[in-house]
Amino acid sequence: MRRFALLLPVVALTAAGCKKDELQAALDEANAKLASTEADLAKQKQANGELQAENQQLQDKIAELEEEIRQLEAQIDQLAKEAGVTKAELDELRKEKAKREKELAVYKNLFAELKALVEAGTIKVVFRKGRLVVELASSILFDSGKASLSDAGREALTKLAKALASVKGRDFIVAGHTDNMPMRGARYKSNWELSTARAVEVVTHLIEQGMPPKHIGAAGFGEFDPVGDNNTDEGRAQNRRIEVILMPNLGDIPGMKEMLQGK
Repeated sequence: MRRFALLLPVVALTAAGCKKDELQAALDEANAKLASTEADLAKQKQANGELQAENQQLQDKIAELEEEIRQLEAQIDQLAKEAGVTKAELDELRKEKAKREKELAVYKNLFAELKALVEAGTIKVVFRKGRLVVELASSILFDSGKASLSDAGREALTKLAKALASVKGRDFIVAGHTDNMPMRGARYKSNWELSTARAVEVVTHLIEQGMPPKHIGAAGFGEFDPVGDNNTDEGRAQNRRIEVILMPNLGDIPGMKEMLQGK
């Protein structure tokens, strides 16, 4: 009986020891799971932190790129504005160059047509006041104090008309000029009248030879636009002349139309 009684505490102790081992094992397992969970959580936090950092870096980069784009757009707008001004200026220069080239081509073609008359000494081609001028001496065209064309004058103007007709769509003014010697005949009271009558006579003949009337006109300047010295015989001879002036196209000048319209 005593022996049995002694066995009960041993069994109890043994059972308690087993329970403790189980509890310890369970505790160890729980701690292991906790440690694993904490490790996983730490990893997740680290991953989340890294992800947040990456997201922040990405947001920062996006913001940086957006700012760069805004700056580039601003630069593009500025460059476009500057390029627009430059382009407009270049276009204007190109237009002006094209106009000058076109005008030069007219001069070259006309001079080529007049070359034979120039070489024969019948006419002179000069630039005066920015205009191409075909100059004929009055002594070739008219007798002294007269406004009727001589035969030699008609022949010279007939050849001239063919050359002038080669210039399409341009206007010409025939200008009569005299020296400063006063008129002695009764028909023309002043050099104004004589110079104008001679200009009209030349225009009439040029029209008869094919010049379009809407592109040619007459003007008399008397003695008031000399090219030589009226105090010498040679200078007065230079001043007695007929000029056929190629008129510029004012409509081609940039801004001229707007200015005339008050804009």
